[in-house]
Amino acid sequence: MDAPWSAQADAVTRLCQDRLPGLVGVYVHGSAALGGFGPGSDLDVLVVAEESGCDAHLGQALLAVPGRPLELSVVTPAAAARPAAPWPFVLHVAGPDRVITGLGAGDEDLIAQYAVVRQSGLRIAGPPPAEVVGTVAREVLLAYVGRELRWGLAQADERYAVLNACRAVAYVRDGVLLSKLAGADWWADREKPGEVVRRARAAQLAGTDLGPTDAAAWAFVTAAIAEVDSALG
Repeated sequence: MDAPWSAQADAVTRLCQDRLPGLVGVYVHGSAALGGFGPGSDLDVLVVAEESGCDAHLGQALLAVPGRPLELSVVTPAAAARPAAPWPFVLHVAGPDRVITGLGAGDEDLIAQYAVVRQSGLRIAGPPPAEVVGTVAREVLLAYVGRELRWGLAQADERYAVLNACRAVAYVRDGVLLSKLAGADWWADREKPGEVVRRARAAQLAGTDLGPTDAAAWAFVTAAIAEVDSALG
């Protein structure tokens, strides 16, 4: 494996192998797996393991591994095999102030993580992803995507909102999960690319934000939300 994140992923895996006696598998997902890894990308990792050893000390050790910002979740084999609400996890790491242990209330972001791992996850250790991670129902993923698009309009920058809208429509129409860049390319191949998508794609490549969503981008994302809602029925 030869990618900008390879050494970090390997180090994370070795740490999990050393600390987690019940380790089943380690899978890279997100932009690294979907082909859109850029200068501003995090490294997204799903670890499947039993609870033993999943504590805050492991979380801090994982964060100390050099490389990109790390977004990592540890889930049990049972939770991975049958993805379902409340989307429990045993450890979640997303920065020094976000090392969360215990099942807690769960994390619905696991909906997309499971789906991407099953479709495109890169196995660093363990069996093939589809042998470990079960299927997320289409309607569950669509509902999650709709919530993410609404959140993006309210909270994220224009780049994030527009590119997520592109790949949301790609999932509705083709049933495929894409990176942000691939979503923009998918849109450009099928529709008029337009300045809204071109601007968002360029910002993603540069690793820069665009600030609040302008009127044209707002209309673009709102149309995508309507298409997702229509697919839900």
